[in-house]
Amino acid sequence: MNVLETEGGPTLFSIGIVDDHPVFRLGLSRLLETDPDLHVAWELTDATSVLPTLAVNPVDVVLIDLVLAVGQDSLAAIRGMRRMHPEVRVIMISASLDPEVAEAAQICGADAYLPKDLPAAETLAAVRSIARVSSRERFRNFLTEGMVKRPNGVLEYGLTKREAQVLAELRRGWSNREIASHLGVSTSTVNKHVQKVLKKLRVRTRAQAIASFASGTSRPQSEVC
Repeated sequence: MNVLETEGGPTLFSIGIVDDHPVFRLGLSRLLETDPDLHVAWELTDATSVLPTLAVNPVDVVLIDLVLAVGQDSLAAIRGMRRMHPEVRVIMISASLDPEVAEAAQICGADAYLPKDLPAAETLAAVRSIARVSSRERFRNFLTEGMVKRPNGVLEYGLTKREAQVLAELRRGWSNREIASHLGVSTSTVNKHVQKVLKKLRVRTRAQAIASFASGTSRPQSEVC
């Protein structure tokens, strides 16, 4: 492992982040730096720079977003890292709640799939657990692991896979049109999904739906702030 020894301090695991959303990238970097075992060595906005950067500045773990700018293929970057830098642990991060996306990451050689809506403590624990392994182990899907740990979440209300995905996009502040573009469906289809999500969560507005999961737990409409 490419660990860094600090004077009188703990061993640090070096991290690389690939995400073209500046707000999320900054937030993730600051979150990881709160852990004394983790150090963010570099941040990138595009997949094509990953291999050249690793060649001159190797790290222990790379977190790479699924959806980057047009022309940027994160899955191809994962395959490249697995081929050229097999010692690096690769974590796919995404707002998608589709299990097939996690499966694609696994097929391409990622070590784990990490949904962006995990609570901060769970995100840190997930990254630490991947960084500390001495050799490649089984693929870790923190999407399904998080659902098991939080039984009072979206599954309790019987949301379908697509409805849960739409809810995740709502939490990012995206409009129905933006969600439709991201998911590759029509805006009218997203409108229908949003209405079903509101009905199942027993809330009246998008803001209430987002607030009901703001702390990682769901609440009925009467308890939403």
